[in-house]
Amino acid sequence: MISNMAKGLVIDKKTNKKTCNINVESNEYYKKCGYRSEKDFKKRHTWKVKKEGKDKYVSVFAKDKGRSGSENKYELPPPVDSELYFGSILLVMHDDKDEYNKDDLVDMTEEDWDKFYEKLYGGFEDLGEEDSFSSEEEIPPELMTKEGYSKEDGFIVDDDEGEDEEYVPESEEEEYVGEEEDDEDEEEEDSYEDSYDEDEESDLASELEEEEFTDTD
Repeated sequence: MISNMAKGLVIDKKTNKKTCNINVESNEYYKKCGYRSEKDFKKRHTWKVKKEGKDKYVSVFAKDKGRSGSENKYELPPPVDSELYFGSILLVMHDDKDEYNKDDLVDMTEEDWDKFYEKLYGGFEDLGEEDSFSSEEEIPPELMTKEGYSKEDGFIVDDDEGEDEEYVPESEEEEYVGEEEDDEDEEEEDSYEDSYDEDEESDLASELEEEEFTDTD
């Protein structure tokens, strides 16, 4: 009867989800995934979940053999997270663990499955926060650098060691300063010599003028 049809979830090989009505018995669930036969298509695992405070069960039906390139890329929760399935897979929810025929099913929407999925993985957000907190607590204060890293980490370079490599050696700085002073000294000497030459020329001109003046007399 149509009133007894429950909703299940089909996930294709590209991880697209689609809600469908389950109007066939379990031995024909392969039809909901578009297969022409039940070959290699069967129940792979059943998870225990809770909905509205009551225990429920979700079973996955899939093929474990298929053509290359038809692998289903959707990652199912443990313990089948590392299993390889092909084509589309079917998810159905039922009240009793070992009873999953058409009349034993209850509705499961995409939103329902997303909630179950997160719980079956342990809760993504909570897991991340716990990891972050425990990681910070594991570093003893005496082994922590001022940036918050552990001194035991082989990839952390001490600040002093890293900066020393970029410094110019003191000997090079002294040589460079010395060159500047030498240039200034040379400029002063040149200026002094030019001044001295000008004084000599001036004295010589004065002597010549005196001689000329004397001859005229």
